[in-house]
Amino acid sequence: MPPTPPPDALAGQARFVFRGTVQRLNAATIPEVHDTSSTAVVRVDETIQAPRPLSHYTGKEITVLLAAPIEVKTGDQAVFFADAWLFGNKGVAVRSLGHHPPGPQTVALRAPGSDPVANLEDRDTRAHFDSAESVLSGRVVSVRVPAGIDEGRPPREHDPEWREAVVEVEQVHKGSPATKQVTVRFPASNDRMWHRAPKFLAGQRGHFMLHTPAAAADRDRRAAPVRPADYYEVLHSEDFEPEEHPGRVQRLLSSLGGNR
Repeated sequence: MPPTPPPDALAGQARFVFRGTVQRLNAATIPEVHDTSSTAVVRVDETIQAPRPLSHYTGKEITVLLAAPIEVKTGDQAVFFADAWLFGNKGVAVRSLGHHPPGPQTVALRAPGSDPVANLEDRDTRAHFDSAESVLSGRVVSVRVPAGIDEGRPPREHDPEWREAVVEVEQVHKGSPATKQVTVRFPASNDRMWHRAPKFLAGQRGHFMLHTPAAAADRDRRAAPVRPADYYEVLHSEDFEPEEHPGRVQRLLSSLGGNR
């Protein structure tokens, strides 16, 4: 069996991270789990990071499908790195990606008094920052229809209705845009496939996490066809944080030491 990745690496993969005590082996808290050969009932002693639906199980028993059942014994305390598996009327079951005994590396995953949901959101924001080719603060100076797009053709299902925003670069936080202005392509459609993507208007200011078309397509297979381009794409809700609503991106940039 390959070695278990270190806690920080597992926390980057798992949505639900908690410290728990194993109560029973080969058991389950919900009838939806039929095979208990690799499960344990675990009491959640501390929630470290969690999506909102899993954020309120501290002090409760849940079912854990173990990544390495042979390594776990009744009474053991461990930090489990898991994803949601089954939701039942009487509780929840999660699938563990791995676990570690409590120690300095697992303690470092959560600041004292921090909120588990915010911890997960902040980790997601950092991962989004790391994957971006360029991160900058700037102002939208104009919005236009991209060259070569025929606005007169009949609409197609889930058509993104591509638009381009010209952004004046005010501060660079990552990457090296070659010019004082960059072109950002975005789907203007409010179709269910695109409604969460940022929609830009002239005059907007904020923080932009920018991806090349190839990188954007890797994240979202519904992106525009990949080709060499002199523009970035934004498809994710976190690709833009408005200046008037500072949040996780602003906190991250502040923690990284501000602007270059």
